[in-house]
Amino acid sequence: MKYGYLAVEGPHDLAFSGKLLKLHGLDRVKMKSRLDAFWLPLVPTKFPHQDDLLARMPVPPFFVSTTHSIAVHVVGGDSKLSVTIKDSLDVLYTRSEPPLTGLGVLLDADKNPPAKRHSELSQELGATTYPIPLTFPLKPGAVSSAPTHCGVFVLPDNQSRGTLEALLLECAKSIYPTLERAARTYVDLASGAVELVKGDRKDLDKPSGHDKAMVACIAAVLRPGKAIQVSIQDNRWLDPPLARFPRIAAIDDFFVSLFEL
Repeated sequence: MKYGYLAVEGPHDLAFSGKLLKLHGLDRVKMKSRLDAFWLPLVPTKFPHQDDLLARMPVPPFFVSTTHSIAVHVVGGDSKLSVTIKDSLDVLYTRSEPPLTGLGVLLDADKNPPAKRHSELSQELGATTYPIPLTFPLKPGAVSSAPTHCGVFVLPDNQSRGTLEALLLECAKSIYPTLERAARTYVDLASGAVELVKGDRKDLDKPSGHDKAMVACIAAVLRPGKAIQVSIQDNRWLDPPLARFPRIAAIDDFFVSLFEL
């Protein structure tokens, strides 16, 4: 069995990653009794976690095939990435365990250019002592050839500013063109609404605010009343051949190299 660990920022990134992994035959593990024993140290045994009744239990979803077992850990923000990775490795490697085939990070470039995001994170990860040796490449999107492959992919394409939503909208233009046009028209009109006060516009006025609002509009039609990640998981956003759109294929190829899929 080949084991992989992927840290992502939020639930949309999780749903997107899980959709790509499914194309390689990996399905999400639903029952603890079916979880590979390698991952059991990452499963909390007490509730509530750290006495917080409102916090989500910090257990990563796991995806498995006959050859691979991969954890996708939602860390809730880039400031927690290196700490979460170190804590996970600390509990996984308390005994003699097989090394991870790959360890990766998927994050976006909403606020800073991809090169800056990659440089800052790589320096932070490189300055931390891990239970197993980790060597990260100098460029975003690259994968090291070390025994545990390491890499950081900065959405949307390691070069442009933006987020996952930019990629989802590329797919929507092809698979849901009417919904994409309608969402664009609605968000453009709504963004000029005079009744929106400063607090109402806080998220919309962010660099990727319009993209996120458009994806939310499309998802609301596809899965009314449900979270966006449910639509990413259940609908045809990434169905073949959409997964081979150049910028999405680059992420898929990153996973293939990272985890030896």
